[in-house]
Amino acid sequence: MTELETRLQHITGSDRNIYCHQCGKCSSGCPAADFFDFRPRKILAMVQLGMIEELLTSEIIWNCAQCLLCSERCPRDAGPSEVIQALQNLAYISDINVPEGYPVLINSILKTGVVQTPIKVKFWRELPTKDAPRLKFEFRDRFSLGLPQLKKPEDFQKWSNALQEILKWKKE
Repeated sequence: MTELETRLQHITGSDRNIYCHQCGKCSSGCPAADFFDFRPRKILAMVQLGMIEELLTSEIIWNCAQCLLCSERCPRDAGPSEVIQALQNLAYISDINVPEGYPVLINSILKTGVVQTPIKVKFWRELPTKDAPRLKFEFRDRFSLGLPQLKKPEDFQKWSNALQEILKWKKE
């Protein structure tokens, strides 16, 4: 087993990807497959063949919508979404072909528990009409819109510690 395969297995916590028998149910329901040459089945096949480095250097792993539908549809519980997320983490740790905004996203999650912190949004006092297109608006936050304030996940510390452990590899 190569170092990349060992790290991938450590991040996913298992080698469930070997259960994949290429039925294609994961790819048939994938929303990203409609827009990109993205097939979870193909990614799992490449992992099984030891082609992890090829996946990390390609952009294909970053096209995942993170909807988890592939894992729900998998009859063998091979965990396609978990493998794809682990590949993304491994690419980040190894600093291989990481999208520009990804480090900002990771830091936001570590600090706040969410990808993007709530901001004030444009709120129209009156709906635009033909005569007055979008002239009257104001900025409102969640509280002024009657929405509850966002809280960190209940198990945030446990989850944050797991993410920190993965990020330790980046420093090594």
